Amino acid sequence: MFAARSAARIASRAVPAPLPAQRSAGPIRFLRSTADNSPPPSQPAHTPEPAHPAPSSAADPPPRATQTGATPSAESVPPLSSQPPAVAAADAPSPADPAPSAASSSASQVPPVNALSERQNSLAEAFLDLHPDVAPRSEDERRGGSQFPGDKTGAKARGAGKSSIEKKRALLVRAAAGATVAGLAWAVYDLGKDWESEEEQKKMFARSDDKQAIDEAQEGGWMGWWGRVKIRVADHLDYLNKPAWDPLLPPPLPEPHYRPYTLVIDLEDMLTHDKWDLEHGWRTAKRPGADYFLAYMSQFYEIVLFTTLPSYLAIPLVEQIDPYGAYVPWKLFKEATRYKNNTHIKDLSYLNRPLERTVILDTDATRFQLQPDNGIALQPWHGSKGDAVANELVAMIPFLEALAIKGVKDVRPVIKHYEGKHIPTAYMEAEARAKREMLEKWEQAQKDNSVKGWIGSLFGGLTKGTIRDAPPETDVEKVRKTAQKLYLDEQKYWRDNAETINQQIEEDKQRQLREMSTSLAGMMGLKPPSPAPPAPAQ
Repeated sequence: MFAARSAARIASRAVPAPLPAQRSAGPIRFLRSTADNSPPPSQPAHTPEPAHPAPSSAADPPPRATQTGATPSAESVPPLSSQPPAVAAADAPSPADPAPSAASSSASQVPPVNALSERQNSLAEAFLDLHPDVAPRSEDERRGGSQFPGDKTGAKARGAGKSSIEKKRALLVRAAAGATVAGLAWAVYDLGKDWESEEEQKKMFARSDDKQAIDEAQEGGWMGWWGRVKIRVADHLDYLNKPAWDPLLPPPLPEPHYRPYTLVIDLEDMLTHDKWDLEHGWRTAKRPGADYFLAYMSQFYEIVLFTTLPSYLAIPLVEQIDPYGAYVPWKLFKEATRYKNNTHIKDLSYLNRPLERTVILDTDATRFQLQPDNGIALQPWHGSKGDAVANELVAMIPFLEALAIKGVKDVRPVIKHYEGKHIPTAYMEAEARAKREMLEKWEQAQKDNSVKGWIGSLFGGLTKGTIRDAPPETDVEKVRKTAQKLYLDEQKYWRDNAETINQQIEEDKQRQLREMSTSLAGMMGLKPPSPAPPAPAQ
């Protein structure tokens, strides 16, 4: 009821009051039309005319789109329906009044209660829709999101309205993009440039397992550039799998400790073997002849102990094998290996030693898979005694010493020659054959010497058994005799001076413990234990 009375009051204010009879009133113009367009019965001559009379129904065009997109024309505005009789009677004019005017007739029509909820537009919106000067919105305007004419779209002219921070940010972005492009160009050049030295080329070829890239790098030109890029990129991407440091060893020792050849030997199942039993628990056995092998071969090779065990497990074993550090100057542990192909590999290219004079002995061929021509795989030793496997390490001595004595320039072709063979047996056969051939030539030379040979045969009984009649020795045999003598002399020296050497080692340990008191461990309260007092003299 409140909504209906409000609508009635608005309609009564919109209609002007009736003029006196002596003044003629003009036609009244309504903003809305009712369902019944016939004039009131009291004023047939003053029929309200619409502002824009619509053409006949036969030629009506389709409803045009409006500014608000809701009311296409005046005919679509819902008519005003009358209220119940009680309300109409209350608002009707008195009987004494003359004939009702058009304004009073229209004011008596009150809109229904739900007119506000069912209406499509307000009067102002309907006026805008019907006004000829208001153009309808186009599809582009509706799609663009503009609600009314004059709304701002937020677009800015190019270069207009930029703050100093935005300009600095744009400049920084361009500078960063330029630096990135320049860095990529320099990286491509640096990866594909020529090798700085022959040592770098050998090292990179040894570390790479891409045979195609190695072949391309050796061709030269654009293919060589592309091959170098691939090799160097693979080397950089393998950073996390590389050994802890590069190179693993310092430069070779000077004379008289210098050895031209390097022998890399394994620890577990090569020199030692760990076993466990219920009675003794864990025990470590040392291979028969391991001491002799290391002491004798240290005269020809720079021995490097390279194991895949952690240092805290391997160091106690190494100290038992070489207590004075006289035979094994270098020890490498698990952190020095290279993780590749799901295994720990001993990459010889990180040793800082020429590969053409490096030999590695191991029980697993996959550990030297990057340099297979430098490696010799032996059967693992499992703690046995007196069998062929236990003696195989000592049986390798003649072959290894022959490589060093003869001064082989590249050991890799020689090792490749014995591939698939039992090297100790095959080499002993080759050495015996060479010895036999040399003796045959010497005997033939003794017989074919015409005059000297006849005189020698005539007085053979006088000179028989002298040095001149003794069979000659090979170069390996001569050097072997000297090396055996040096080994015996050295072992005698260690035995005669063992007490003095052990005393010096103990004094050095005590000195290091005393220095710990002023170190970081001493500052933290971790003082070394005090030495035991000397025993009283009896």
